[in-house]
Amino acid sequence: MPPGDLRIRRLVSLLRRRGIDLFLCSRLTNIRYLCGFSGSDAVLLVSSGGAALLTDGRYTVQAQQEVTGAEVAITDRKWREAARRIRRARPRRIGFESLHLSVDLFRLLSRGSEKKWTALRDTVEGLRMRKDPGEIRAMEEAAVAASGALLSLFAGGVRGRTESEVAADLEHGMKVLGAEETSFRAIVASGPRSAMPHAVPSRDRIGASDPVVIDFGARKGGYCSDETVTLLPARPSADLRKVYDAVRRAQEAGIRAIRPGAPCREVDARVRESLDRSGYLKYFVHSTGHGVGLDIHERPSLSLRSKDRLAEGMVVTVEPGVYLPGRGGVRLEDMVRVGASRGERITYLPKGISRLA
Repeated sequence: MPPGDLRIRRLVSLLRRRGIDLFLCSRLTNIRYLCGFSGSDAVLLVSSGGAALLTDGRYTVQAQQEVTGAEVAITDRKWREAARRIRRARPRRIGFESLHLSVDLFRLLSRGSEKKWTALRDTVEGLRMRKDPGEIRAMEEAAVAASGALLSLFAGGVRGRTESEVAADLEHGMKVLGAEETSFRAIVASGPRSAMPHAVPSRDRIGASDPVVIDFGARKGGYCSDETVTLLPARPSADLRKVYDAVRRAQEAGIRAIRPGAPCREVDARVRESLDRSGYLKYFVHSTGHGVGLDIHERPSLSLRSKDRLAEGMVVTVEPGVYLPGRGGVRLEDMVRVGASRGERITYLPKGISRLA
């Protein structure tokens, strides 16, 4: 059975349990997950009677080639066609993605039937948390392209070059090695700027004594990779070495905590406990990690507030960091698949390469 058929059936079963007769899917990555369509303009209607993808003439051939488990309808007025089909189906309850449908479109679609509409959050995203072997394989291939590009970059050295030059060459290298595109704009931050978790690469040159945080990822088959390394100078200061070792221990503690059934907040807690013992917890300013898939950030979240539990097949990042304002920072990140009994890394760079380049 094609993945689209199976995924739509799983969604219909979930909707039935919630008393939803028809579901309007407008988030493009959810549409891709459900039926395979990778275009940039579409809406998907799903009910027990079947699914229909509505898109325009630019995607006629693409939809015919990609879509499984759904009828393809070509229209230049997809929202009005969606409204017409919803009225014709006469559903008692209609579910919609409340985080992804604008107020104006909701008003257009629900006019005269507002009481039938039910706001749903993370309905498809919940199904997406556990990856099948094909999804994991795509992420592994993306990680290979990303890691290979970084190693090629290291062969030529990064010190003395600007952050933006390094980022540009890294992104180009991923595409040369088969990536469709990058998962996100690469982060290259050196010296004091490495204390900014989401620094934008600048024209600053990377100095001989600077720590360098590089956060990067590629996309293959629509699926993302995500990895972070921190480069230390050839002779790091004792303080910088201490920070690096603390982050490395914290990441190892987080990866050890990954297993089926573990609360996601427990993984986050293990990382925080390790950093607390090292005296750096107050400099850890974000959550421990997140799910990865068709989106670079998706459920589950490894955070103190997470209510999710890990299950076999999930893929998450473990990425502790310590950020010392005005001095610099260290972050280490790997993608980890939840196996039958423990976590298994699917990113490939050993974090001991910290002094290369």
